[in-house]
Formats: sequence, structure tokens, C-alpha cells
Amino acid sequence: MPHTHAPTKAAACHDALEAFEQEHHHAPDAHEKARLLSDAVKEWEHEEVAATHPEASVA
Repeated sequence: MPHTHAPTKAAACHDALEAFEQEHHHAPDAHEKARLLSDAVKEWEHEEVAATHPEASVA
């Protein structure tokens, strides 16, 4: 999955699907797609919190 912060959740999901297709040379099946989208949203939300609330990431 790309490590650059996408501007939106939709962009993060698109990037994750595109990266999968490039790496595996096929489109993900339904289970792979669900996992990819879930992981992309979790990662995006984590990065968004870190970017908008830097004090929260300092523990």
C-alpha cells in the first residue's frame, strides 16, 4: 500500500486497489478488495488524525 497520505478516503482506496493490481497483475477478488479497502480506510484515518492532531501522536 502506498505510504503517501491521500487527500481523501476515496483516493486512498483507489490507490490501494491500483497498487494491488500493479503488484499482483490482476484485479482483487471480493475478499481481497474488502480487506484492501478496510486496511486503506484504517491507515488513512490514522494518518489523518496524526496530520490534524500532532499532539495526539506524541505519547
